[in-house]
Amino acid sequence: MKMRSFIASAVSAGVLMAATSVSAAELKVLASWNKNIWPTYVVLDTFQKNVAKIGGDKVTLRISGPEVVPGFQQLQPVKSGVFDILFTHGVYHMGSKGLAAVTDALNADPVGKRTSGVWDHLDKFYQKTHGLKLLAISPSSTAGYHIFLKDPIKGGNWKGRKIRGTQTYHGVIKLFGGEPVVMPGSQVYSALEKGVVDGAAWPAAGMLSMKHFEVAKHKVRPTFGTSTLPILINMGKWKKLKKDEQSILLSAGKMTELEMPWIGDQLQAKEDATLAAKGVKITRVPADQIPAMKKAFSDGLWALGEKCCGEDSKKMRALAVKAGLSP
Repeated sequence: MKMRSFIASAVSAGVLMAATSVSAAELKVLASWNKNIWPTYVVLDTFQKNVAKIGGDKVTLRISGPEVVPGFQQLQPVKSGVFDILFTHGVYHMGSKGLAAVTDALNADPVGKRTSGVWDHLDKFYQKTHGLKLLAISPSSTAGYHIFLKDPIKGGNWKGRKIRGTQTYHGVIKLFGGEPVVMPGSQVYSALEKGVVDGAAWPAAGMLSMKHFEVAKHKVRPTFGTSTLPILINMGKWKKLKKDEQSILLSAGKMTELEMPWIGDQLQAKEDATLAAKGVKITRVPADQIPAMKKAFSDGLWALGEKCCGEDSKKMRALAVKAGLSP
């Protein structure tokens, strides 16, 4: 009798586990970076942990990186439904109406992005243009971006020096007399080592993980802009999710936005201390040029936004400026 009861209990438990397994939503995530780029990847890691904290095992994420699909080619596989979620940067699909790229021109205030209408505007744009829904638009820290150099600033500028940077950095590079050089991030180390470039523009955290400190010993301060990363889900997949699963993802996105400025700043402080111990020194732009530097970065991004996305970018800028999120 006891054996029969035990078997019945085991069968019942198995049925329950099977039902739970079947009902759990497993989502395929495509990420533009792997864990070796931790100061950026930490945003996705935080989101994944928040999904688990909020929903238990109701929603799970299976992550693939750029070794599966290169970062600049990831938009289409998510739009077509091969993958469910995209973690990227808007500049990676700037040529395909990547409006999210211009959020780097905003400060790191997660609440302001939502109360100003910027978040909803970007969400509606991606739904309409790409068939993707916004789950989060998260800063990686409050530090944003910087430029590092082989030699310190002289005479208040870097006139005549070749500085690697994607188009989003060109305004800042040119402001101080530099010549922008476009090349993949993977080539920066060797280009600095061989003297092909004299410096590079990069996220403020990452000099350590990419070992750039070995070939460039001066980092420019202050930093500028905000490295802001969207997490987007395919609309077809979104509509198939249960309401509670949707709620888990949205809540995890919101929590990630709120947490990341502090998490990212802690990582930045730790990296700065390590770099200082390795001999990396700070070189500063003149104090009276700081507002111009920040505005050059912001204006450059908004100009790219208008070029890619026209009135949608203009409207988002108006919302951001009105709320004090952007110069």
